[in-house]
Amino acid sequence: MNGFYWIYLVMIAFLLGYEYAGTREQKRLLYYGACGFLILIFVAQDFSVSIDIAEYMRQWAIIPTLSFREMLAHKFEIGYVLLCWVLERVFSSDRVLLLVLGVMILVPFCRFFERETENPMIALMAFVALGMYMHAMIFWRQLVAMAILTYSCRFIREHKFVPFLLMVLLAMTFHKVSIVFLALYVIYRIPITKWLLIGCAGGAVVLGFFGDKIIDFGIRVLYPRYTTFPRLSIGGGTLLALLWTVTLLSYWLLRDRMDEDRIRLPFLMILIAATIQPVCFAFYNFLRVVLFFRIALVPMTAELYVALFRRKEGNRALALLERYTPALHRAVLRIYDKKWFQVAAQLFLFAVLFVWYDSELDGAVYIMAPIH
Repeated sequence: MNGFYWIYLVMIAFLLGYEYAGTREQKRLLYYGACGFLILIFVAQDFSVSIDIAEYMRQWAIIPTLSFREMLAHKFEIGYVLLCWVLERVFSSDRVLLLVLGVMILVPFCRFFERETENPMIALMAFVALGMYMHAMIFWRQLVAMAILTYSCRFIREHKFVPFLLMVLLAMTFHKVSIVFLALYVIYRIPITKWLLIGCAGGAVVLGFFGDKIIDFGIRVLYPRYTTFPRLSIGGGTLLALLWTVTLLSYWLLRDRMDEDRIRLPFLMILIAATIQPVCFAFYNFLRVVLFFRIALVPMTAELYVALFRRKEGNRALALLERYTPALHRAVLRIYDKKWFQVAAQLFLFAVLFVWYDSELDGAVYIMAPIH
């Protein structure tokens, strides 16, 4: 994490500039400036962040020597293999691969946050504070696949299965686990009620107790070659707590808006993640499945911030204060519309999220490589 702190501080500077910018054009310039900064850091990293990257770069040297038939049989998905094959033949520097991947990951997510949230800078900051940017720097293929899937959301809402399926298949050319996103097409129309939450909570408990048996069965039937694969169980408790906290807080604050596409989609994704995450206690690598739905924590963070600190009407938190602590409610109302109060709320929010991620690290220890 030695390099992550100053990246976080630079993003805080972009966040403050965005909040105090005078025009929409200035805000957009700062927003995409922050996106460009993250791409620059992505390109400037060395290759010692994780063993994943070491393997990516080893394969970068091998892939150009393969025939097309050998590329089809490669352990990496064909989309990523072809990308490496083309780039290595056109450009001499492996930095081009990082540049292309950085753009393929961050630009779609930035456009998605801009389209799906009222305050995209909050979402982009949450992308960093919640550790998604660190995931992007390590799990290249998976984050490219997830970025592609951001374009599939409109087809879920419009009931257009064929283009939705094509987007999922395209994402699968970079990471085959993208197939789990098909479930969202069906789940999207399920009514969101307290009974759905209770049922999902019960399912999470069952998966927590019987996850090891489920994984054993799945490996024997679907992936017998992984029967000897070490199934580590490392951490994950604080992630589960965060997912359910956001689920319940979102339902409490935003349940009158659950029919809005902007709220419904990330809520259901977080609910899915909260339900299936206990499997990770038995099989840590299952977090790579959870990650496809966990990304929804990012836009939901922006929506929760707006609901808490930018809207007085229908604000359930303010109504709760008024009911039980009228004096505190009056004090909050006096400063609620002040810019410094809203900015202070942002800084507090991201300090909490950053401390959570720094302590959790998904149960592992990642080292931010030196920049050179």
